[in-house]
Amino acid sequence: MSELIPENMDEVKLKMARMLIDGHKVTEEEVIFQAVADLFQDYLEEAEEGHYDTSKLADDGVTFTVTGISGRQIAEFKSNGESFVEDFKKDALDLCFRLEDEAQRIARL
Repeated sequence: MSELIPENMDEVKLKMARMLIDGHKVTEEEVIFQAVADLFQDYLEEAEEGHYDTSKLADDGVTFTVTGISGRQIAEFKSNGESFVEDFKKDALDLCFRLEDEAQRIARL
């Protein structure tokens, strides 16, 4: 994965500190939300060996939708808890494994 995408809470805090130094105020939830969205897209592109499908994390952070190159929705999955942000806070490593598994599953569709 990219060094720019936090994969655990320590990396989230580091990214927040770097952004603050650069003059950007962000919340922990905003950083985690973007990290989860970016992680899944990266996993999907890795599984498909290129950018063929596009993922979107809903604003409430509960549902990912995946749109194929035809523009049609091909997959959807939900967080295990209240939201993917909360799933990340609870166990980031477990969430990363789940996102990677979902990307592999979708790549085989």
